[in-house]
Amino acid sequence: MRRKNPADAVRQAGSGPTRPARRRLSAGLLAFVSLALVGGGSLMVAGPAQADVTDGLVLRYKLDETSGTVAHDSSGNGRDGTVNGTVDWKGASGLSFNGSNTYVKVPDNIMAGLNSITVDFDVWIDPAMGKPYFFYGFGNTSGSNGNGYLFATGNAFHASVSMTDYTAKQDIWPSNTSYQLARGMWKHVTYTQTGTTGILYENGVEKARKSNLTITPGAIGGGTTTADYIGRSLYANDQYFKGRMRDFRVYDRALPAAEVRAVANETEEEWAQVQALASHNQALDVFQDPTVGPVIIFPSDYTGDIDNLEAPPNWTDGYGNAPTSWPTPTTARSPQFTVGQISTIQDAVMTAVQPEDGSTNYRLNIYYDGMHDQVVAQTDAPSSITDPLATQYAGQLVVKSDAVASGKCAPHQTAMAESLGENAAPASGTNDVTTQLQWQQVQALADYNCALTAFDDPNIGPVVIFPSDYTGDINDLTKPPGWTDQYGQVPVSWPSPTTAKSPQFTLAQIKGIQTAAVDQIAGASNDTTNYSVDVHYDGANDRVVVQTDAPSSVTDPLLTTYPNRVVIKPASTPTASDG
Repeated sequence: MRRKNPADAVRQAGSGPTRPARRRLSAGLLAFVSLALVGGGSLMVAGPAQADVTDGLVLRYKLDETSGTVAHDSSGNGRDGTVNGTVDWKGASGLSFNGSNTYVKVPDNIMAGLNSITVDFDVWIDPAMGKPYFFYGFGNTSGSNGNGYLFATGNAFHASVSMTDYTAKQDIWPSNTSYQLARGMWKHVTYTQTGTTGILYENGVEKARKSNLTITPGAIGGGTTTADYIGRSLYANDQYFKGRMRDFRVYDRALPAAEVRAVANETEEEWAQVQALASHNQALDVFQDPTVGPVIIFPSDYTGDIDNLEAPPNWTDGYGNAPTSWPTPTTARSPQFTVGQISTIQDAVMTAVQPEDGSTNYRLNIYYDGMHDQVVAQTDAPSSITDPLATQYAGQLVVKSDAVASGKCAPHQTAMAESLGENAAPASGTNDVTTQLQWQQVQALADYNCALTAFDDPNIGPVVIFPSDYTGDINDLTKPPGWTDQYGQVPVSWPSPTTAKSPQFTLAQIKGIQTAAVDQIAGASNDTTNYSVDVHYDGANDRVVVQTDAPSSVTDPLLTTYPNRVVIKPASTPTASDG
């Protein structure tokens, strides 16, 4: 996804009911940050910073250590955990659990005296994870069985409490009891319980609720629990967890829905709000500085008060939620650019690289980079065109190569795949920003690596399917260079979809079936009939689907010619949302 031109991003400021205070970044600090990054590498974004909800913390393991066997408790309560088995720290990407012996032993009696509880953490489930397993289990064991416990698992996604073993457990299930937590991508899981009500959340969105629980956390074991684990079940025959976890928290209260959502989606929510502030207040750019956090850059001649930005009135996020508070980004003016000066450079570059007479066909992406206070032109135009521009605007314009990378699909491959593949997203859609972002990344991986399609498998999560004759390494997909989310941020981590090759199709073979289907159905049309036809590849079933309103007398020859490769389905009825 490419950034908008800064001139296009500027909006007229309107009146607003509130004026959040903002920290100000001095020109000197801006220059220091810019020079440091120019000399030392590109902008690095830290791991997702969770909301600062600390009231009632019993323990908090950030799991961002780089060595040792101690999971440090940052709550201030001194309840450090001990990592057993194979220890594989991933820094900001959490602790890696190998599925055979890695687990964290939490101090005994972690739920003693608790009538209410919240257990909250980030989790990445390895696609190879078997079942059954526990994300965590707090309780006791008797022989090889659990004997009173609280646990949650992702396959199928639910939480449970019991005073004895599985025969007496009380489950908190989604309405769809077969629902699986997607694998190969980060998820945020929260379980809250107060009184008789237990609620299970995925990425801050309620997925399950039970309102007649009879077991409180503190009642388990009479307050004595000696098998308090993260990454290990309380049943000896269950599997150890395989994947990663980070920022594991336990509270002595049930977080309300607003706080659960804030903790789960704070990073994405904040960036949506920062972007809205930048746009509403006529900013040039917004970026994440690794030291001071979000930064908004304004034109050098900006006359507004950058220390007192207006919040856009009536703004809501993509799910219709109005902020209860606004973030406080650092603000600064560009040392050298007005909007007009940037537009002048843009016009000059576009005139040279993409003249209106169409005499050249070079790619061009031009934008203002607030982090380095420069205009960047990404293009595959030759140096004979770009060198004079770089000389004319020395210190203001940087030209970067946009040559096609070796792993990138050729234009005809991309166009064919996009026309034949289905959208990469869960059939049920997405209702939280974290999941939505990761599915965008899955689609970007599929597109960049010349896949046929990507889809959601309810048991293992994202799956990317490649042509049968694909020669690349499907186990080591190339991440699209320069890809950013809708707020211009480079992802901290990427999903790891399951990958496979089609057992029977190359892209050319699918294209051949598409052509044959269109010819067959269009050829049967006449002055009184005009059959519709849509052809796409169904990766989940490895079939080419032909959707049409043509009768079977027209479509049967396709089934005969392409046995076990073509499926005929009725044409879908257009809706108002289809445009």
